[in-house]
Amino acid sequence: MGSPSTVALVKSMNNQYYGDDAVNAAARYYGFKGPISTIARHVIHEEGFVAGEYDDHKGIPTFGVGVAREELKGKNFFTEVLPEYEEQARRATKGYATLPEETQAAIVSMAYRGDWGKKTRAKLNKGDLKGAAKEYLDHGEYRKGKGRNATPEEQAVAQRMERNAKALLEAS
Repeated sequence: MGSPSTVALVKSMNNQYYGDDAVNAAARYYGFKGPISTIARHVIHEEGFVAGEYDDHKGIPTFGVGVAREELKGKNFFTEVLPEYEEQARRATKGYATLPEETQAAIVSMAYRGDWGKKTRAKLNKGDLKGAAKEYLDHGEYRKGKGRNATPEEQAVAQRMERNAKALLEAS
């Protein structure tokens, strides 16, 4: 499971957490006492955590573990938010339950960020992980993050997308 290479994996001055620090801070914030799943760990590593509301790199008001959907803001990430995206991934992916946890985590991450397009979902629905990985990277945000003038945040998005695509390819 990867984590953003363009962002320090330590608590920053403005209470942004990344990597394992984010996982631990989110569990404390939400009062989560159970074991933290591979999927939850993966999404938190990729999203980071801020206790409260903040504007993401696009200026979108966001809460906690990268929650931008208004109806989910303020809800418990572990018990109310993440299960919704896990269900989306399950419904969209043929054979989801039989995939390795790391691949499931990548698919949930794709759903969570909302950067899987119709064609990617169609490939997942057919169980075509290799085709889904290729389609997933055929995305404007990926190309922008790989461009010469990409910001560190845009580069981090492209790197995240590459990690997710790699997880699909490894399971195909």
